[in-house]
Amino acid sequence: MGRKAVWIVAILLLFNTGLVGFYNGVTEFAEAHTPLQKSVTAGVFVYGIFGLSAAVALLVRHRWSVPLSAAWAVVVTYVASTAALAYAGEDATIGSAISGGVGAGLIGLFVVWCARKVTRPTIVEDRQSGDVR
Repeated sequence: MGRKAVWIVAILLLFNTGLVGFYNGVTEFAEAHTPLQKSVTAGVFVYGIFGLSAAVALLVRHRWSVPLSAAWAVVVTYVASTAALAYAGEDATIGSAISGGVGAGLIGLFVVWCARKVTRPTIVEDRQSGDVR
């Protein structure tokens, strides 16, 4: 039950951010004016691709879901921390960038942990299949 719950949560997070990231990356690139804003928008598009790819890989429980989720987590963390500085103008504070990055990073770590937990065979499954290491 626990493995299935984290599997579903991770897939939903990856799929949702993947769809939104892909859509926003395509539709909002023209609205980015500064190089930092363009890097954030490109990052949104990239985490959209990684999110959708990781969601599909995790859906079929493929081992590539872990590195894809890790790449997604890195890009999401970059975007969350940089967007605060890129779009807030003179009102931007380093605290907002740090808090955005820490929050996104924790969510990213959770998704990577979920992917790792779901794709790793359990000891019971190993014993039943005779593949004890």
